[in-house]
Amino acid sequence: MKKVFLASLAAGMIFSALPAGAQDAVEWQALPAEREALVALDSQQNRALRTSVRHCISIGQARGRNSACVFLDLDRVMRQSNEALRAYHFALPRQMRYDENRHREAAVDIVAKARDRAVQ
Repeated sequence: MKKVFLASLAAGMIFSALPAGAQDAVEWQALPAEREALVALDSQQNRALRTSVRHCISIGQARGRNSACVFLDLDRVMRQSNEALRAYHFALPRQMRYDENRHREAAVDIVAKARDRAVQ
């Protein structure tokens, strides 16, 4: 009985999280084509990432940079931000999205190329 309850609880959590996944779709048209604007978005996203890391460490939910608290907090902040910043965040590859020490030029190049392919 306990296993059935846990399984149904887990299934409910998974299905309740589905609408958030729809919010994570990249709106390619919202991304600017200008490189300088993408660099500015990268700076904003990285600043939000560092804020999430500090927040999670301060409440004792993160021992390191790669914690669920950081991922969830940053994604929540990005979902509530403007369209361009939200699109930039979710256009980044996952391994770069939560890495505050990522190479900025590489991140901007990846997003710019993906935007160009998607818009054409």
